[in-house]
Amino acid sequence: MQEEQRLRLSRELHDDLGQMLASVALELHNVRAGTQGMDGRLARAAMLIDRLSAKVHDAAWNLRPADLDRTGLRASVEDLATMLCGQLGIACEMDLEALSNPLPAETALTLYRVAQEALTNIGKHAQPSRVSVTAHIQADRMRLTIEDDGRGFDGRAEPGPGHLGLAGMRERLALVGGELTVETARMKGTTIYADVPLAH
Repeated sequence: MQEEQRLRLSRELHDDLGQMLASVALELHNVRAGTQGMDGRLARAAMLIDRLSAKVHDAAWNLRPADLDRTGLRASVEDLATMLCGQLGIACEMDLEALSNPLPAETALTLYRVAQEALTNIGKHAQPSRVSVTAHIQADRMRLTIEDDGRGFDGRAEPGPGHLGLAGMRERLALVGGELTVETARMKGTTIYADVPLAH
């Protein structure tokens, strides 16, 4: 199965990403050559890069990080949060003892990717002064909570380019029987709750 997955990923990287990169390169080469219709070519190149970014994101999500197997989910998420807060130069509160509990491999990977996506979004958009990453067991479920006191956004509005990752997180959690809850408002910070069932 692993070999089959590697082959499938290899084909996707070669066929889809390779073709898109070649198209972007061609468009940019034509722009550089000063051909007519430059605005349209730049718009098309930008669109291709956006699609390429989404493909890379999806491919990466399905690859299991080596750190996850080597150090475990708790240490891996702590590393993500420590790195982000170090880059932003802000305080980071963590209570992730609950992540030391055994989880199915796919569930652990999903929680790791949700934490990665949420923290990446904070770094890109939130401009916070504090970030909190905690995990607690409630009845038969694990809850991972990622909170910041940054800019927030209008949770009722249609997702903009910066928030497309929320839909992806929601879909991925659903695949392991989990769910995503988002609490946010403009200039009021954002809190993301990722709930997954515990293994019995």
